[in-house]
Formats: sequence, structure tokens, C-alpha cells
Amino acid sequence: MKKSDELKQAITAKQTEMERLQSEGKTQEALNAADQLTGLINEHKLALRSEQADFELFKANATALSAGSRQESDAVLRNRAFNKLVFNRGTLTAEERRAYYNDGSSTTVSPALMETTSMKGGVLVPPEHITTLREYRKAYTALKDYCHVVTANATTGSYPTLGEESGTLTNFSELTAIKKSAFEFGQVNYSISDYGDIIQLSNQLIADANVDLIGIIGQRFARKSVNTENAAILTLLTTNLTATTITSYKQLMKALNVDLDPVYFSSARIYTNQDGFNWLATLEDENKRPLTTPDITEPDTYRFRGKEIVVLSNSILATTAGKAPIFIGNMADYVMFFERSGIEVAVSTEYLFDSYGTAIRAIERFGVAADDTNAMKAYLVAVS
Repeated sequence: MKKSDELKQAITAKQTEMERLQSEGKTQEALNAADQLTGLINEHKLALRSEQADFELFKANATALSAGSRQESDAVLRNRAFNKLVFNRGTLTAEERRAYYNDGSSTTVSPALMETTSMKGGVLVPPEHITTLREYRKAYTALKDYCHVVTANATTGSYPTLGEESGTLTNFSELTAIKKSAFEFGQVNYSISDYGDIIQLSNQLIADANVDLIGIIGQRFARKSVNTENAAILTLLTTNLTATTITSYKQLMKALNVDLDPVYFSSARIYTNQDGFNWLATLEDENKRPLTTPDITEPDTYRFRGKEIVVLSNSILATTAGKAPIFIGNMADYVMFFERSGIEVAVSTEYLFDSYGTAIRAIERFGVAADDTNAMKAYLVAVS
């Protein structure tokens, strides 16, 4: 029995008792019973409010559970729909289309997604799976994260930039004309290239319609994707910048304080390979204090005089003739990274006909171009 029902019964009994005492002329006892009746009535009101609050909380939890179940169901439907499109296994059901295209309709197709046969094209990886790929990418050092990323609308084109500006505003008197100055936008030309990978899977593995396709191919594709992007960005750095050899921490300090324009200093980082990082880690001042120290907020991140050090593998950024490369500056000002159309996945069962397998092809499209070439400086350090 609910608390409010118990109190309601007690109120009825107390009211009967009060009326009986009053009829018997026992005024004082009747007054005491009336006071008790008032207390019971107030308790009843509190009990009703408490039970109403509990009911509202129950409804909210029930709604949340229902929404959670629906969300989980939609996730399963989106994965199933994605697999159907990739493997060309029939048309989507109304529920699969609603969940996959997420437009509240079973008939409207989002223009951002392609629904084609595997032999003629591919399927763009939906945002939900792109998030999974990004999580895989976090395990690797991706230089793209430090660049100025732009979505390209064509395979080739140009992008306007501000260019250099060292002028000043015009000082003018009240109601006098402001001096006009010339200004021209810079242009960065870009070209998009296609990069891909083919992953071989057994047909037994993908027999399940709900197979986590992105989970299977994601880690391998993410690593190769990061390596490819890094190689393109590093090629842009090494071919456009002339490296200067430095031998001491004082020369490195001069590179930061003098060689690099102050406009880039606040957001500057140091990019190097494992050998270069080892050289930085051995640097000490006159009092034998190390100049490369861990970031107290991010122990896995190291800094030289406050500047973050981004370390790449020697296999990606090589040491040549006993000298390790070091780049200093603002990568976002130097490199524009143009990406197009996200990631496309296509499938072929004929490619692995003799091994009863299926080939999954994953493709991304991007290009890199130099913007402000003064934003980065290149150096070499001798390493043993």
C-alpha cells in the first residue's frame, strides 16, 4: 500500500475519533484530535508530492530507456544498411533507410551518400563510422591535425589566402577621407589525389549481415592513412625549405627567437623524428638542467622552452647521413590540407575468386599545398 493511502485511512479514523469526542463533550480531547488530524493532512500532502515526483522520475527513466533502445536499434540498422550497400545485397528496407540516412523519411535519399553497385562505384562511409576511424587515428601522430584543413569542392582549384601584410592603419582627421590602400588576396593552388588500400576478408567472416566492417578494416586503414598524409606533408616541407645545421641549444634558441618571425612564435611547435627528439632530450643549460621537459598536464608530451615537440618515427621522417631533421614553426600557416568526399568503401567478390574471399577497397582523396612559406624553418642536427 502506498504511503498516501495509509495516511488517508489514518485521516478518516482520526476524523471519526474527533467527531466522537466532540459529541461526548470532551472538548480538550477533541481539540487534541483536531491538531493530530491537521498533522496527518499535511503528511498526506507531502506523501502525494513525493509519490508524484517518483512517478515523474520513473517516466523520465522509462523514456530514456526507450530512447536508448531505439538508438541502439538504429545503430544496428545503420550498420546493416551500410553493409548491404557495400556488399550490394539487395535494397534497403524502409526502417534501414530511415536509420541510415537519418532524415526521418523512408523515401528521401541524402545527396551526400552514394547508393551504387560495388562494381560501379562505392559507398561513402557515414559519419558514425568516420568517428570510429578517427578514434583509430588517435593512436598515431597525424600531422594533418596541425595543418589548416579545408574541404575541397573539386579535384583541382585555388583557394584565396590573406597573404603577407606589414602595413598600418591610416591616421585621419574628423570628416576627412581615409586613405585608400591596395590589397591583393593570395592564391593557393591545389590538386586532389586518390589514395587507397585493399583489405582481403574471408567470405565466412562477412556472412553475418551485422558484421562490424569498419571495425575490421579501420585500424589498418587508419594507420596507412596517417602514414600517407604524413609523407605528403613532409615532402612539402623538405622540398620547399632549405635546412640549416645547428649544433647547440643556443642555436636552437636563436632559431625560435630570431629566425622565426614573432607572429608565428606563440603557436610554434617543434617537429622531428626519434633521433632528433633524443638529441633534444640531451640538451642542458650551463647548470646542467635539462631543457626538454615533460608537460605537467600531459606527461606523454614533451616541450623545449615551452614549445611542444611532435615526434615522428624514423621510418616516416628519416635521419640522413647522420643528421636528423627538425622543423620549427606554425604548421597551420604553412600547410593547407585539402580533403574531398570523405572515405569511400567498395567491394569485389571476383578479385579473390580463387580463394573464396572478398576484397574491400577503401579510398580517401586529399592534396596538400604550401601557403605561408615563412611560417616554418628547417634545421639539421648531428646524431650518433
